[in-house]
Amino acid sequence: MHLEFSNISKSEYKNIAFPDAPFLDYKPDLESIKATAEKFKHYQNLLIIGNGGSITSSIGLFGVFGTNGKRVEILSTVDPEYIFKLKNELKKEETLVIAISKSGETVSLIESLLHFNGYPLLCITSEGSVLQSIGQKLGAEIVKHPPIGGRFSTFSEVSLLPAAICGLDIEELFKGAEESYAQVNQNNLSLQAANIMWDLEQKGFVDVFMPIYSHSLFPFSSLVVQLCHETFGKEQKGQTYFAHEAPESQHHTNQRFFGGPKNIAGFFVTLDNFREDSKTEVPHGLQSLPLKDGSLYELHKISLSYSMYSEFEGTWEDAEKNNIPVIALHLTSAEPREIGRYIAFWQMYAVYSAVLRSVSPFDQHQVENSKVISWEQRKKFHRG
Repeated sequence: MHLEFSNISKSEYKNIAFPDAPFLDYKPDLESIKATAEKFKHYQNLLIIGNGGSITSSIGLFGVFGTNGKRVEILSTVDPEYIFKLKNELKKEETLVIAISKSGETVSLIESLLHFNGYPLLCITSEGSVLQSIGQKLGAEIVKHPPIGGRFSTFSEVSLLPAAICGLDIEELFKGAEESYAQVNQNNLSLQAANIMWDLEQKGFVDVFMPIYSHSLFPFSSLVVQLCHETFGKEQKGQTYFAHEAPESQHHTNQRFFGGPKNIAGFFVTLDNFREDSKTEVPHGLQSLPLKDGSLYELHKISLSYSMYSEFEGTWEDAEKNNIPVIALHLTSAEPREIGRYIAFWQMYAVYSAVLRSVSPFDQHQVENSKVISWEQRKKFHRG
């Protein structure tokens, strides 16, 4: 994994100390996680119910590694049509419901869970929580949620247990994270990027366009956006990150990137080596057909990975010509250890970014207020 920069002014960047962070010190018991996973591997379907950090890592992990033939559904809404669809399609005898909440009192999670009463149940929650009590009364397996905020809980039971049930390589994943964590007090990639983006924010670059040039990496975008917004979008500070899968993003958001207000920087993500590749074969009878200023022959024998690079290079070069500041994070591969490094990069980036802005990395008060209002609204429901 490495960084590339363009149109970035050279400034004095702070070599700041990393604050105490529970996720850095937490050592998951991988053997215990795998042993628990063995109890549930016979289920063909997993229904993971949760919100925010309880599910965003799983969305990314299953997006990049797959599920080894299991059907995995993520339920983060009380949308009645979606819940009706899931209940119709997921048979009780084939489906394990996994309810995840650190607080154990997320109202929408509890509501959703109650619609699957009678399904085999695994709860990952804190001691003494409402969700723990519900799980105990329903005969669920209870797994203790570590004392880590959801968005930083990737390398814990929260995400590793569902991953292990699907047979993913959680050991290599965690090794990658540990390698990144070991550099936390060095001049690492996360610190470099955080310094650059903080400097840009102070110069008026308050929006960040994130084109992700990999279909398998794009599912991590919700985790990345959550880490950024909840960790350092506070006290009228922090940038807005909007991630899109590229090159599709070039057909809509490039217009905003290049033609809209000049308050936007780019943070690109690419993959150097794809796990599969193939070359485009243009049939002989089509090779002479005109295409732009050449012919279809220009595509003959080009690998798809090179075409993805070309798509990235087109937007990157255009940004350079338009004097738009851009960063690119290039992943070597999508193997488990590199993905562990990638997730740790964003965790550390978010915390450094909070420290640079002098805000607390680990609270999110503005997230809570709307939950209170929603609860009060439910209490007004008339059952007459």
